[in-house]
Amino acid sequence: MPGQWLKRIRKTGQLSVFNKASGWTVPVDAALKSFNSLALGVQVVVETTEKSANIVVVAANGPGAKYQYYGDTAETQPDFVGDRLHGQTTTFRDQKEPKEIFFAVVFLPGKLTKSTKNQKEMVVVHELLHACGLDQWHDSVGLMFPDMKEEGGGLLEYLPEKGAKPMPPIRLGSQTVCRVKMLWTGADACKED
Repeated sequence: MPGQWLKRIRKTGQLSVFNKASGWTVPVDAALKSFNSLALGVQVVVETTEKSANIVVVAANGPGAKYQYYGDTAETQPDFVGDRLHGQTTTFRDQKEPKEIFFAVVFLPGKLTKSTKNQKEMVVVHELLHACGLDQWHDSVGLMFPDMKEEGGGLLEYLPEKGAKPMPPIRLGSQTVCRVKMLWTGADACKED
């Protein structure tokens, strides 16, 4: 379910990201630039210290990998695979209403061998969109489609619209754009496609 970050963080219009997944340095750096070019009302910036970051990116080799943030723990799901192109984002929420997000961890596969830089970059952007408030939400088109296939060095939805090409460049569905802007800028509610 989509959720907002703490108001004091939303007011800055940005989320800081610390990358602990050393094998993903190039795609993470590219993904930060690509994300910021989407003009969604929130920017991502590099954070140099892990404890100061809003989002931490880590590599995981399979199910049960854990990341601890102060007293909270995130764990990869039982179906997380370390050698398949995908990711998992877990957000931490305040326990009092309205249960705003205060931290997110992005797990990326730590044993990939055949994926391209572009494919990895698209996975990171997808996970950053989850981290910025979309949690487990997916769109029916574009980069937030739940299942993607590797094609032509990029990623394409399993059920693409006619004429759709592999990403990059990034394509976002109107619902994705509207929901992120609504979470970060208070834009009008989204109309269903």
